[in-house]
Amino acid sequence: MTEMRRFSRVNFDAESFVEFAGVREKAHLMDISLRGALIAAGDYPTVKLGDPCKLAIHLDGCDVVLSFEARVVHREDDAIGLKFVREDLDTMIHLRRLMEFNTSDPDEIRRELGFLIDAP
Repeated sequence: MTEMRRFSRVNFDAESFVEFAGVREKAHLMDISLRGALIAAGDYPTVKLGDPCKLAIHLDGCDVVLSFEARVVHREDDAIGLKFVREDLDTMIHLRRLMEFNTSDPDEIRRELGFLIDAP
């Protein structure tokens, strides 16, 4: 799976919630990138590949909530991979800053953002 990734991932711990089929539950965020997130699979036994969901990540120490519409792109015993399909501009700005702050190479995040903007 790693060889297919174009976006850096960072471990990030924040209060998070995921909504599948209208049911909102607390989620354990394992890592995040500009294009997706990995959450622990624990309480979602019926989730399948392609299922849509919403992910909300509450940033500590402020009122900022990153809100994403996403799809399940892979599922393993202990993790569910989500691909972001829609987010607002404020969410993307905060996500970019979060990624730059939590990586050893902020310039790589800027290059990835350029790639994301140029992607069809």
